[in-house]
Formats: sequence, structure tokens, C-alpha cells
Amino acid sequence: MLTILQALMPTYFFNENPTSPMKIDTLREIRYESRNIKEPNDIFTPNKPGGVMLKYYNTEEDEVGYIRYYTTTGQIGLFFINKKYQNRGIGKQILLRVIEELKVNNCEECWAVTTMDHPFWSNVFDKSFTYKYPAHKSVTGQGYVIKL
Repeated sequence: MLTILQALMPTYFFNENPTSPMKIDTLREIRYESRNIKEPNDIFTPNKPGGVMLKYYNTEEDEVGYIRYYTTTGQIGLFFINKKYQNRGIGKQILLRVIEELKVNNCEECWAVTTMDHPFWSNVFDKSFTYKYPAHKSVTGQGYVIKL
């Protein structure tokens, strides 16, 4: 039977610092846009303009996270940070990058439909977003919103 110390040893000794801050500029970004899509797919909603998906990879080509959003409405459809890279500030940096692009595209707000107690969403959004029901006039679900 493993002791707690033995179970933690590989993590402690082989990861430099599993919670050290990450800089978005050290990651490789791949950008997909809905205007480049000819047929419906699993990334974008058909006939919904302004779709963007950003995927981030580290130098070892591990997927760090991704975000899908719409520059026409300000909606965030998907936002995911791999558990291995959470709590390092990368989600905040990705979100700030998206918010800046939404401002350039004259969006009045940024919003996402989700539950108040969702562990990832509430951790990211509670810091600067307001919980609202409905999240946006175009949906009936609850979520988070921020005025731009």
C-alpha cells in the first residue's frame, strides 16, 4: 500500500511547479473562424456569423485550453482549460484577449450561459462578471455577463 508521501512524490519531484503562472505569449495559438468553414461542423453553429475558436498549446504540443466565441454577439460558447494548467492565470489572459477583440468588433457585452455553481465558470467569471438571468436577451438560460 502506498503512503501519501509516496503517492505525491512523482508530482512533487517531476513537475517543476505545477501551479506556476503561465504567460499566454509562451503558448502556440491556432485560430479558426466560421467564415472559413464551408460546411457545418462540430466547432461552429451553421449560419451563425462571427464565430472564432482559439486553441492553445504549450511547447510540448499539449493542449492547454480553448475558447469559442462570437464577435457578432459577444457570446462565449465554450471555454476550457485543461486541469493540468488550471489556477495559473491562463484563463484570465485568454478571456482578456477575447474581450479586447469583442470591443474592437463593437460588442456591447460579453456573456456565457452557465450555472452559478459550475466550478470552472464561477471561478473565472465571479472575478469580473455579473451573474444574470437570463444571461442575454437572445437566450432563456442563466449565466454571466460583463458590459464592455
